[in-house]
Amino acid sequence: MAAQKVSVRIPAYNHEKYIERCLDSVLEDSYPNKELVIINDGSTDRTPELIDQWIKKNQPEFPVLYESRENRGLPKTLNELVALCCGKYLVSLASDDYLLDGGIEERVRYLDEHTDKFAVISDCIVVDDGGNLLHDSGLTGLYSAKVEKYYNADGLLDEIISNWSVPGPVLMVRRSLYDKVGQYNEKLEVEDWDLYIRMASQKLLGFVNKKVSAYRLHDKNICRRSDKVIWSHKQRLRIAIKNLANVPSGYKISMLRQVFFYFYLAFIRRGNSM
Repeated sequence: MAAQKVSVRIPAYNHEKYIERCLDSVLEDSYPNKELVIINDGSTDRTPELIDQWIKKNQPEFPVLYESRENRGLPKTLNELVALCCGKYLVSLASDDYLLDGGIEERVRYLDEHTDKFAVISDCIVVDDGGNLLHDSGLTGLYSAKVEKYYNADGLLDEIISNWSVPGPVLMVRRSLYDKVGQYNEKLEVEDWDLYIRMASQKLLGFVNKKVSAYRLHDKNICRRSDKVIWSHKQRLRIAIKNLANVPSGYKISMLRQVFFYFYLAFIRRGNSM
């Protein structure tokens, strides 16, 4: 049986220091049937120049589609990437992270074998600005995921609602997923938690306990910027309110707790600290 085509989609933005390692990892991955789809989302550094140079230098044997345009934000860029992808399966990869060889194949195997699932997540390693290992597991080293709950749909949904611990570069989806759950919400800037709640609420999400990528921590990560903390809490509050009515009835109390939790972080604790 021929390998299913996989689209590696990269929204690139101001990662001149990391973009070449990111692209090299796609080239080095041994999966035989893939394409690379990149949108430069209005970078103001040398990211677009370096992407151009990388494509000309390496001339990959697999298809490469690259577009560069003004900044439109991550959710809109992700939606545009979905429309450009031709693969049956889509891999998400930020331009400061990189793939680990074999990670694409592991996730393809899972989706081929579990036809009821439309997406799968895995684990990753965590590296610093210079590529040095910080954590052997993003799920349990960087975060505090209860991995044993990830193996069944109910436990995974509970973890996603109550203990959000999924690192960025671990997702593979069927392209048809977006017909089931809708596109990324372009009114949000923290798009991932919203999509994961929608996937898990319909039991479309699975898990493979393998390290498939490297998640890079550096001072420009939004989650690490002190000036974005309150902004992030407000985004999470919007997502919790938005999804409250749509989660299965047994999880509404957990979702409601998240509403109060992020309201507290965004407004009450902020007021007490001023």
